[in-house]
Amino acid sequence: MEKFMRLLNPKSINYEADRIDGGQPAMTAQDILLAMSFAKLTKLQDNLIRLKYFGANTKGNVQIFSEILVGKYEQQFTDAGVNQIYHQSIVLIALTEFCLVPASYKPTERARASICGWSDTTVRNHMKICVEYTLKDLNAELSFGEEKIFTCISKSK
Repeated sequence: MEKFMRLLNPKSINYEADRIDGGQPAMTAQDILLAMSFAKLTKLQDNLIRLKYFGANTKGNVQIFSEILVGKYEQQFTDAGVNQIYHQSIVLIALTEFCLVPASYKPTERARASICGWSDTTVRNHMKICVEYTLKDLNAELSFGEEKIFTCISKSK
């Protein structure tokens, strides 16, 4: 899927040299955008794709989206016994690890504490399990969105 998403970044693609479609006529950014429009992505999937692949992954955008996304996970956090003051920090950590960290990043308590501003003990005792769950859920939603787009692309060939 990342090969198709790279087509949307005109700065990094050479359509003649970088053939991803096995020798068939080159797929263009317009083809990918058209497939995305027909994929019927949910708002969450659309936003996650924009954060992950389209360069919308700025610290400000992640902060704003984490504030909005807290409502989706509010009940799960409450059921898990997590205090209300940690909810937004959990989503912020998960979104940051989802789209802002480099490939060499290792999710440790200290790294997560530096992201959210709480101590590493607080992250370990109150947030760790919920961050893992939230990150897993975000990756699953992204995967469903990619699958929808890939299905539309394969139907158009």
